[in-house]
Amino acid sequence: MKYYKPVRGRRVVNKKKVVTFGVVVAAVVIAIVFCAYMFSEVKLSAEDQQELLGTGTFVEGVSVEGVQLGGLTYAEGEAKVKPVADGLLNDNKIEFTVNGEQYSYPVAEVGLSVGYEDQLKEAMLYGREGKRWDLIFGEPESKDFSLDYTFDETKLDSRIDADSASWGEEAVDASYAVDKVSDENDLTTGGSIVKQEPKDGWKVNVDEIKTTAKNQIETRTFAPFEAQVEVLQGSTEAPQGELVLMGSATTTVGGSDARKYNVWKMSDVLNGAVFKPGEVFSINDTAGDRTLEAGWKAAPGIENGTYTDQPGGGICQVSSTMYNAALKAEMDIVARVPHTIMAKYVPKGMDATISTGGPDFKVKNPYESDMVMIIKCNIPDSKVTVEIWGPKDRDYYLEFDQKLTGEEAMPAIQYKTNTDLEKYQVERTKVGQSYEQYTIYARQVNKETDKPVGDWYEVTTSTYHAIAPVAELGSGIPLPAEGTSLEDVQAQAAELKAAEEAANNPQPSPEPSTEPSAKPSQSAEPSAKPTETVDPEPEQGDIPEAG
Repeated sequence: MKYYKPVRGRRVVNKKKVVTFGVVVAAVVIAIVFCAYMFSEVKLSAEDQQELLGTGTFVEGVSVEGVQLGGLTYAEGEAKVKPVADGLLNDNKIEFTVNGEQYSYPVAEVGLSVGYEDQLKEAMLYGREGKRWDLIFGEPESKDFSLDYTFDETKLDSRIDADSASWGEEAVDASYAVDKVSDENDLTTGGSIVKQEPKDGWKVNVDEIKTTAKNQIETRTFAPFEAQVEVLQGSTEAPQGELVLMGSATTTVGGSDARKYNVWKMSDVLNGAVFKPGEVFSINDTAGDRTLEAGWKAAPGIENGTYTDQPGGGICQVSSTMYNAALKAEMDIVARVPHTIMAKYVPKGMDATISTGGPDFKVKNPYESDMVMIIKCNIPDSKVTVEIWGPKDRDYYLEFDQKLTGEEAMPAIQYKTNTDLEKYQVERTKVGQSYEQYTIYARQVNKETDKPVGDWYEVTTSTYHAIAPVAELGSGIPLPAEGTSLEDVQAQAAELKAAEEAANNPQPSPEPSTEPSAKPSQSAEPSAKPTETVDPEPEQGDIPEAG
C-alpha cells in the first residue's frame, strides 16, 4: 500500500487588519499614559514653594480661621491672620469666682498656644497641588483652615492647684479653749477655760473648676463662671461633759533674768494648747526652733554634761513641769528623755528635757473628748504651774514614788592644760555627777479618804549616767597624778604663784640696829589663799536645761 504526504496550504496575511490592530493598541497605550499623567499628583518642589510663598497669591475662596485670603500675597495674608491668633491668646481669659473672690487667667499663661504659619502655608498651596486633572479642569472649592491650637493641661492644673491652697476653711465644732491673759513686761501668763461656739467652714470642688476651664479652652468659648462651694457645718454639740482638772504640777523658777524670761516665753507659747482625742502633741513642733532671732535669750543650759549659754536655756523647766502634770492626768507619754544632769526643781527622775533639733516631749490624748492645758507662769512669784483639764472626773488622784535602783560613785576628776588661762589659774569646767537610776512608781489614792485604792505600778525609769568632773589648769601648773583632789591642786597653784612672786621681788636685808629688837609677833602673817575660780553648784530651782 502506498502512502502520500499531505500538501500544506499557504496562509494569506490580511495587512489591513494588522494596521488596524496596531492603531488600536497605540491608542490604548496613549490613553493609559494620558490618564496616568492627568490623574497624577502635582507636588511643588521646595524651590517652587518658596517662590510661590514669595510672589504668589491665595486662590479665591481660601481662608484661615474665617479670614478670607483670596488674591492676597502671603505677607498680606499673614498681616490679617496674625492679629486673629494673637487676639485669641491675649483677649481671652479663664475667669471665675471662688466664694466672692475673683480669679482671671490669661489663656496664654495656662498652657494655650496658637500657631498660624503652617496654616497659611497650606492655604497658599491649596489649588496648586493635587491631581493634575483637578488643577487643570476643576474649580477649587472654598476651604477654611483652622488655626493650630496646642494646650498643655499641666500648666492650668498647676495654676489652679497653687491658688486652691487658700480655698476653704475647716469647720469648727463647739469646743473648749483658753481665754489667755499674758503680760511680757510683768512676765506673767495664764487664763481660764471658755466654750467656743461652732463655726461653719467651706470647701471648693477644684476638679470641677479644672473641667470647666479646660472645656472653655477646647471649645474656645470663654465666659465667667462661679465655682461650686460646699458649706461645712460645725457641730453644735458641746464636748462630752464639763472639763475637770485632771493633773497639775508647780515648780519654783530661779536663775538669771534671761533664764526666767525663757521660762515665761515657753509657758506663754504652750499656754492654751488643746489636745484633740488621739492627737499627739509635740513641744518642739509647737514652739519651733529656739534661736536668738526668734526672741529667745541666751541662758545656761545643759550641753554634753556641762552648762553653756544657749538660746532658750531654762525652758526644760516648763517641759518637766508639764511632764508631771501629764502623768497625773494619765495622758499617754509618747516621747520623753531625762536630762544628762538631774534637774532639782522636780522630784528625782521625773524631768523631761527638750532641745532644738534634739530631744522632744510628746503626749497623746487617750480620751474621747478634748483636753486643755493652762500654764500659769508668774515670774515675780517665781512659780510656774501646768494644769491639764480633761473630761474624766475620777474619784481618785495619783501619787508617785521614786526608788533609787542603781548607783555608782562619781569618776575621779580629770585635769587638762589650757594655755589660754592665766599661768596659775584653776578653772572647773565640768561639774560631774555620779551614776544614778530611778524607777518611778504610781498608785491611785481615793480623793475623799486619801487612802490608797490600788497597788504601786511602774511608770518609767530614768537613768543619769556618771560624768567625770573636769578642771582646766594654767600652763604653770603641772598635771597632777590621777586621784589628786581639786583642793590639793588649788593649794599647789597658790604655792607656785607665791614662790614665783617671791623670786621676782626679793626683800632687802634689814640694817643693823642698836635698838632693842621688837617683841616677836604673836602670830605669823597669814599666807594668801588660793583663788577659787570654780562656778558654784546651781541652787535648787536654778538648774539650767538643755535646749
